[in-house]
Amino acid sequence: MQYIQDFTSLPAGTISWPEGQVERCPMCGRTGIEQIISEHGARVFVHAQSSEILSDGMLVEPQECCTVTEVPVLVP
Repeated sequence: MQYIQDFTSLPAGTISWPEGQVERCPMCGRTGIEQIISEHGARVFVHAQSSEILSDGMLVEPQECCTVTEVPVLVP
């Protein structure tokens, strides 16, 4: 059975266990859970994810997310 969790329906500051704290996405302003997706520190804000229990564990996949891009700092 597949379960969809929508973080946009939760207010900022809510704790969603085990994902973490719900925060505002810096890219679109909707609420979501910030996650680091690589060893290089790439970040995404997950707005909705699907979970499915399989015979060897649980599969969790983002269904809707924003990639957080850093704004370059210009040094005069």
